[in-house]
Amino acid sequence: MMDPDACYYEMYCQMRDGNYAAARQHALALKEWLDKGGFYPARYTQVEVDAYLANVLRRTSGIEDDEP
Repeated sequence: MMDPDACYYEMYCQMRDGNYAAARQHALALKEWLDKGGFYPARYTQVEVDAYLANVLRRTSGIEDDEP
């Protein structure tokens, strides 16, 4: 089972630190979780999470897993 709070936080930290491939992996995992009916991170609204996920996925589009 996923911890969406931890995943969202890790995605944020990876983006902040410039680790875009890792941020993308967290974003994809969280999006998959949510698409399957999982619950949203507790401290954020659905709108906030959806918007940030879209932003991360857009900004990291084309980044491969092994790139820094």
